[in-house]
Amino acid sequence: MIWITATQLQKSFGEHVVLSDVSFELRQGEHVGLIGRNGSGKSTLFRLLCGQMQPDGGTLTVAPGLRMEVLEQIPHYPEGTTVEQVMRTGFAPLRDMEAQLAALREQMEQDASPALLQSYDRLHARYESEGGYEQDLSFARVATGLHLEEQFLTRPFEALSGGEKTKVNLARIMLANPDILLLDEPTNHLDMASIEWTEEFLFHYKGTVLLISHDRTFLDSTVNRIMELEYGKITDYAGNYSEYMDYKEQLAELQQRHYEREQKEIKRLETVSTRLLGWGIQTERLSRAALSMRKRIARLRENQTQRMRQNNRRIRASLDDGGRSGFDVLSLKDVAVGYDGKKLLEHVSFELKKGERVALLGDNGAGKTTLFKLLCGELPAMEGRVKWGANVKVGLMPQNLVFEHPERTLLDTLLWERPGLTAQMARDRLASYDFLGEEVFKPVADLSGGERARLKHCLLSFEPINLFLLDEPTNHLDIPSREWVESVLEEYEGTLLFISHDRYFISRMASRILTVEQGTVHDFRGDFEAYQQAREARRQTAAPAAPKAPAKEAAEAKAPADGGRALSPLRQERTLQRRQAACEKEIAALEQQLLQLKEEMERSMSDYETLFELTQRQAALETQLEELYEQWSGFAEQLEALESEKEKEKEQ
Repeated sequence: MIWITATQLQKSFGEHVVLSDVSFELRQGEHVGLIGRNGSGKSTLFRLLCGQMQPDGGTLTVAPGLRMEVLEQIPHYPEGTTVEQVMRTGFAPLRDMEAQLAALREQMEQDASPALLQSYDRLHARYESEGGYEQDLSFARVATGLHLEEQFLTRPFEALSGGEKTKVNLARIMLANPDILLLDEPTNHLDMASIEWTEEFLFHYKGTVLLISHDRTFLDSTVNRIMELEYGKITDYAGNYSEYMDYKEQLAELQQRHYEREQKEIKRLETVSTRLLGWGIQTERLSRAALSMRKRIARLRENQTQRMRQNNRRIRASLDDGGRSGFDVLSLKDVAVGYDGKKLLEHVSFELKKGERVALLGDNGAGKTTLFKLLCGELPAMEGRVKWGANVKVGLMPQNLVFEHPERTLLDTLLWERPGLTAQMARDRLASYDFLGEEVFKPVADLSGGERARLKHCLLSFEPINLFLLDEPTNHLDIPSREWVESVLEEYEGTLLFISHDRYFISRMASRILTVEQGTVHDFRGDFEAYQQAREARRQTAAPAAPKAPAKEAAEAKAPADGGRALSPLRQERTLQRRQAACEKEIAALEQQLLQLKEEMERSMSDYETLFELTQRQAALETQLEELYEQWSGFAEQLEALESEKEKEKEQ
């Protein structure tokens, strides 16, 4: 059954066309991800769907009698309304049914006619099927899943931050159980545990879902269809985000082959037309044929230029790794840190070594940002020792990017921050971060989240940094901007320590996990996939597994171990190649560390205590190196198996 139909929707703001020809259908029970660059019109489309705006052209039809809820809309409530009261407004349809049932009972005391009894039975059955007798249980389940503690539930709603209001509104919508859910960035302001619980909720949700999200792992887990909004039009893809990416990559390969064929054709036409023009001195027909070929060459080149402008803007950015730091970058020993004399974290001990890529994970409020403030020098250690290594140069990418003079243009900002630059040098550097032409005269205040991130990276590119601290580096970025950040960081050869809830980013970047929980920091030596497996094993050991829904059990049986996503052979191959390359980097870094350690041991031959400590470190590093070689070998075997399968397919 079709619940929403859009036909040739058009919407403009002044001369700026946002939606030019948008057509699609949403069917009952579909879970659809709406993706596109920031500013492409996704939120505008949501406002049209929920009636906040009217289209300039086209038609939009929603099947009558359906209840729709929109996450983007945060309702206003009377002063003093608590969080719990706001959440329980989600039960409004059930409360209406309760009032109707009470009225019918009063009528039946006077008139017990069969028609009245049937009306009561039908309404009562509906009330029961929609969870009327399970309101308290549903409330507790949602509050627990989203980590809304009892003390938080009593707070006034108007006193909450914007992120907290969004989270409470998400809880209210879940309790309302509408027919159609429109969710705009539902994972913003959620920690990882809450995101995973929301995925589970949406998996079992039987209504229609249309969600905007830049969280690629979340899209993989929750949607079965992707709609991409680009240049004012919708393109539809069946499947989740990974399947969409498979299709896009295959399309890119086809376009590359098409481009290569066009280049050959252009070269052939140029050769033939040159000859014809030479011969055409005596023959007008040959001359016309040559000119016709030249026009065809011009059309081919124009088409190629347009495609390159749309799809192939390459950012030639990089970060200076600050030269070699010492092998020991940072060491914390029994550190305590907090505010106003109260310890938020204590007994924190860990070390960072050169070239490591470490993710700092934990629930919201656990103390990740507090630890970051300690490392950035904003908070002193209350106890313990913080020791920095030799030649360590720290760079910081904060979560909220604030520029001192947002009214200045990008060009003026660069010239003000870096006085030694000429205007041409500044424009060249901005161009390498994809700020081209007139864009350099745009005020910083008008930049999107992704553009702000690029500008911050541009400013940092002038600084030598061999320890890069990042706090939620992909937050509020669209998918292309996230991929750009990832590509820059993959090329960076220094040490990384970052906070993130973006599981795709963590999986791609981290080779080690630090978790903040129960007032201290725990160290996990391994990548994010290994960490997830270990965490799941602990959960299963701690409590018996809950029965799975048959559909999900079947889906999990088919899915591979890689994040629960069914990857095509092409994606599997590229994922394995990426992991193997990351493994090779770690092996090279460890081998370099062992070489430095050997030199230290030779210098310390007469110092027994130091030599003993160095020998222990050497043994630990050699064990890590053996594990990495095993991982590399495993990736190589899997790649060989995939290559063998491809060869068999070619033979068939």
